[in-house]
Amino acid sequence: MKRIAVSFAVLSFCVTLYAHRVSEAPTANDMQAIISAQFGSEFVLSQKFPVLTGDFNGDGIEDVAVVVTSRDALQTDTTRFRVIDPSSEYFGLGDPKITSQFASQYPGGSRYLLIIHGMGKEAWRVKEPKECFVLINLSFDRIALGHFAKKKKVMDDINLEETGILSSFLYWNGHRYMWQPGATQM
Repeated sequence: MKRIAVSFAVLSFCVTLYAHRVSEAPTANDMQAIISAQFGSEFVLSQKFPVLTGDFNGDGIEDVAVVVTSRDALQTDTTRFRVIDPSSEYFGLGDPKITSQFASQYPGGSRYLLIIHGMGKEAWRVKEPKECFVLINLSFDRIALGHFAKKKKVMDDINLEETGILSSFLYWNGHRYMWQPGATQM
């Protein structure tokens, strides 16, 4: 009898956690509303890629990363977000005022990776987040959440893969996002 009660309690707890987790996942419309509020209505959520959540900057608060396209040319001089180009910076040319002018390799225009650093209980859903970033000139056709060890602490990173060509990852170094070729190993 006791075993059945414990099993039922554990099952109820798991179902509650699963239901709570599912209800927290944003719909495409909710995510588009957040993107428009934080970055502007010119950015359009790409349905081809997952919405990634994790603690990318190591502050213990959930952040989000989404892939978008843009209806208009990217504005690099704005106070709403920081435009960075970590892959071009890796190769020595990281000025987004210059590299944002590069032609897109993708049919239909450029892809951008938007990252929101969360703040407080609402994390990345808060109306005024800690920081917002637009990452440009990244090559990928797959994106996933990854992990790496930094000073004996496991951190979340963003794995990028261009199938058959290159695997790479993005990580927060405490000041900005860095691009690194190769896959993270855990």
